[in-house]
Amino acid sequence: MEHPLPAPATKHLATLQHPLPRGGAVTLQQRASEADNTTGTTLWTGAQVLSAYLSKTVSSSTEKQTTVLELGAGIGFLALALAEAGLDVVTTDIEPVLSVLSRNVGNCAASLPAGSGSVRVAELDWLAEDRPAAIAALDLPHIDMVVTADTVYAPHLSPALWATLAAVCRPDPAAGHAGVPLYIALERRDPGLVDSSLEIGRQAGCDLRRVAHGRVAKIVERTWGWKPEDWEGVEVWKGRFK
Repeated sequence: MEHPLPAPATKHLATLQHPLPRGGAVTLQQRASEADNTTGTTLWTGAQVLSAYLSKTVSSSTEKQTTVLELGAGIGFLALALAEAGLDVVTTDIEPVLSVLSRNVGNCAASLPAGSGSVRVAELDWLAEDRPAAIAALDLPHIDMVVTADTVYAPHLSPALWATLAAVCRPDPAAGHAGVPLYIALERRDPGLVDSSLEIGRQAGCDLRRVAHGRVAKIVERTWGWKPEDWEGVEVWKGRFK
């Protein structure tokens, strides 16, 4: 398959064929409609960049299966890419995105290559009044990593996003839980909004460090054949809660 188009060039497509970072491919359904009042039912560039980066830098342990929790999954591309890399993924969103996500995972998961991990779709609303209960309802296994892409875009969502990330990532010594790494891909369309959101994360106790642009650029070029201008403004950050 040819190199994929950056996400902005695919928004008009109802059906999107896209390669996976390790050589597989998926066919994803999109639903671009203002009536949905959501940004989550089409592909976004952050998911493409983060999938390339993580597929080259993170692999499943040979001793135990690695499980990833994804927040704000959208159409499911990142989850499927991580599964292709051998990771088990619990991928989450809310309606109306959840219906598109579930359909894409259901259609694509069985066609992933041998040795791939599993993908389970679940609903998680960051704005739920009882956040602990919403997280408990996921019935999560032990989580080794948390990922989120293209979720830093609306000021009113940032506090809820970071509160949810803290709840699933933060160490819990009483439960023998050491805390897990967090990977974020975001697009710096509004620098003030992005900086404000990152500061909310820091105030919540997350030690955040941007992954060097040059390192990401080399991986993205090898994986997707893109130059930096093809994904301008996208950043990858790694964090860990104290």
